Amino acid sequence: MSGIDAVKKIVETEEEARRIVEEARQRSQQIIAQASKEAEGMREQVLADARRRREDMLMRAREEAEKEAVESERATEKLIEDYRHAFEQKRDDAVRKAVELVLRE
Repeated sequence: MSGIDAVKKIVETEEEARRIVEEARQRSQQIIAQASKEAEGMREQVLADARRRREDMLMRAREEAEKEAVESERATEKLIEDYRHAFEQKRDDAVRKAVELVLRE
């Protein structure tokens, strides 16, 4: 191999190396872009899942609060009815005793 052939071989090898490096750079850019796209897709999916879970939690909490409110209202109405009944009974007893006292005099 002559000196000129050796130089040509070196130049060809360098050109091949540049081409390989450029292809690797382009491929790495493609990989980075794809990974970024996949990461964004995963991020969006995670956010959507979190929103769904939050909405489910809020809905369950709202339903539980409404259930508790209904139960509390029923309990309050029962207490009011019990107090009203006790008041009426005591009132009737008081009226009866007052009438008896008036009639005795």
